[in-house]
Amino acid sequence: GCWRGVSRDQAVNASKQTGRRPLILVAEDEAIIAIELADSLTRAGFDVVGPFATCAEAEEWVKTGKPNAAILDNLLKDGPCHALITDLSRRGVPTIIFSGQDAPSEPVAPGATWVTKPVPFPMLLDALRHAMRAQPS
Repeated sequence: GCWRGVSRDQAVNASKQTGRRPLILVAEDEAIIAIELADSLTRAGFDVVGPFATCAEAEEWVKTGKPNAAILDNLLKDGPCHALITDLSRRGVPTIIFSGQDAPSEPVAPGATWVTKPVPFPMLLDALRHAMRAQPS
């Protein structure tokens, strides 16, 4: 489909330049939520890569790009995104897991914050900004 946001090349270039808007990876398979989230992030001063509807698409992008943070559903069209979440965590990318499920009792990965849907965008934005500030750069 035709997603608004930045292309892979633009995102890779943006992540190499300093002084740019922070780049947020979005992985969400519900189109309405994905579009609304990407638009809201853009209006809040972020650049968006995605939204990706599958873990595989997001994992493929992450091989060559590094977002400043990520917001993703833990369960996409191709199943749970444990590998993606672990990879982002290992790379030091603050990650918001935006899920319709309740948070598990054990932390999913270091640097990952669980936010249960539905939540007003300002609360999600606060969680994102807090996670980005908490991450050592």
